[in-house]
Amino acid sequence: MVLDVDRVKAAKLGLSAEDVVLQVVVALNSSVSVSRNFWIDSQTGNQYFVGVQYPEDVDRKLDDVMGLPVKGAGQPTPVNLGSLVTPRRKSGAVEINHAGLRKVTNLLVNTEGRDMGAVAGEITDIVKTVELPEGMRLQLQGEYGRMNDSFRQLSLGLVLAAVLVYLLQVTLFRSWSGPLVIMSTVPLGFIGVLWMLYLTGTTLNVQSLMGVIFLVGIAVNNGVLLVDFANRSRLNGTSAREAICAAASTRFRPILMTFLATVLALTPMALGTGRGNEANVPLARAVVGGLFSSTFLTLFLVPILYTIIVRKFNAVDPRLAGELGDSTTGPIVS
Repeated sequence: MVLDVDRVKAAKLGLSAEDVVLQVVVALNSSVSVSRNFWIDSQTGNQYFVGVQYPEDVDRKLDDVMGLPVKGAGQPTPVNLGSLVTPRRKSGAVEINHAGLRKVTNLLVNTEGRDMGAVAGEITDIVKTVELPEGMRLQLQGEYGRMNDSFRQLSLGLVLAAVLVYLLQVTLFRSWSGPLVIMSTVPLGFIGVLWMLYLTGTTLNVQSLMGVIFLVGIAVNNGVLLVDFANRSRLNGTSAREAICAAASTRFRPILMTFLATVLALTPMALGTGRGNEANVPLARAVVGGLFSSTFLTLFLVPILYTIIVRKFNAVDPRLAGELGDSTTGPIVS
């Protein structure tokens, strides 16, 4: 229902179009929605809204509304609302939402028993078949939009973490090739993450991506142990192949102990035992799965890459001889 206010007649009574509409709102609802007045109980400190309203009448008709009294400033006698407005019926939305000064229509979808990404994918496929008028577009927002924003931020964080870890190793090893071999253990962890999430029926969500970021810092530890030991051995004149093989056999026990300690510590969290641990389950499962693959594949891939890369690039800076070994170390053999 739309009420068209006769502004000329209303102005003669000292009323604006807003004053007329507000008096109608007060008559149909209460003065609380227009002007909020409240009273505070001095004993209890509670506040109570104070307002006036017409008696409720479920059988109220349009003629009754048009007969509501409207009074202007300085006007002794009120006039009927029907003398100032013209009613007309119109079909339209009860509430109009705006985003960036543009009208939007919200369509709410609830999910139950299914992950949000799969439901959003099906909705996107359906939306692609709909022909929209010019100037109109469809966009998925709400929880799904926030989830996508989190994915983008976490993906950027994953890349940044990998770059920072690599640059830190370059500074410590004073070599570009050695840290490159170590960073090859990170993709090996991704293999285990995907398999663990698939086998356990866990979705790829914000928590699991956080686990992947944690995995970047954990997975490189094994590679650091192998490459550092191999570099120290090469300072004594050992060939690259013999040095990395000796590192794999010598450092196997520390690597296995670190792997077992981390996995056993995260197992209760990965199983989701106890209340309130459901949110951490994807994170723990991602880390555990990544450790499984990165730990065991590192023992095979790192020696191969180390042998190949060291033959082309000298992975040990001779200036490190005084820091990694005795000053009387032998020549470096590739």
